[in-house]
Amino acid sequence: MPAPDLAKLTPETIDRPTLIHLSPSHIEPGALAGGIVVMIDTLRASTTMTRALASGAREILPTLTVDEAITTARELRDLGLDVLLGGERSGQLIPGFDLDNSPASYTPDRVRGRTIVFTTTNGTAALRHAALGSRVLVGSLCNLSALCDAIATDPRPIHILCAGTRGEISADDAIVAGAIATKLVERGRAHAGDDAGRLCAMAWASIAADRGREPTTEAIAAALLTCRGGRNLARIGLTGDVQDCAMIDTSRVVPVFTPGDGRVRSL
Repeated sequence: MPAPDLAKLTPETIDRPTLIHLSPSHIEPGALAGGIVVMIDTLRASTTMTRALASGAREILPTLTVDEAITTARELRDLGLDVLLGGERSGQLIPGFDLDNSPASYTPDRVRGRTIVFTTTNGTAALRHAALGSRVLVGSLCNLSALCDAIATDPRPIHILCAGTRGEISADDAIVAGAIATKLVERGRAHAGDDAGRLCAMAWASIAADRGREPTTEAIAAALLTCRGGRNLARIGLTGDVQDCAMIDTSRVVPVFTPGDGRVRSL
């Protein structure tokens, strides 16, 4: 903690700030009110939700627990909806669920026209944490340009909310936060007064072989595999998912979470 006798800090006045929160535990939900929130769960929920909607899924309902997911799916099926249960615990398929958290599982043949009730270890909880934001989007490398196009000129503050891992910081989320922040600053936005955004931008820039050039998929995947989340996925044989999540601009879909009805749909 800082010294208890410090004078009150006068906040910097920054036009169209971009703030990065490296874990939901670093920001109270109420502090997100009035801003745009971009939730990132790099490995893998952000990419998986984007892939599901790009493959024609009708909507996604993020839930906090397995029991909540099962109950929600049952209620929706009773209403006549075509529902799939998707998600993971400890990186793997939940017993009794239809789909795991691998982006490759969410193919058009599997999900088109269907509602997906979804729960993951970190991403869906982070999305629910963001519910007081004026607009809540899901960001990843796969929709990097589309996401930045959608928010770059918005006058409201942008909060990039990293899902982290069990309340702790995840470098994989920080890398992607840096990619988003870098593009937004290039489009005329500004880093916030603290150095979280600058640190994440440095992490992103460090992956590129040549200064000023966008990193290759191979370089990004290699970097993600050094992170806690990447190591965990490699340990259970899911290196292919890391490579999936390392690809830039494979989709123009930007998922939007509407807290009022609890749904994620395409922008």
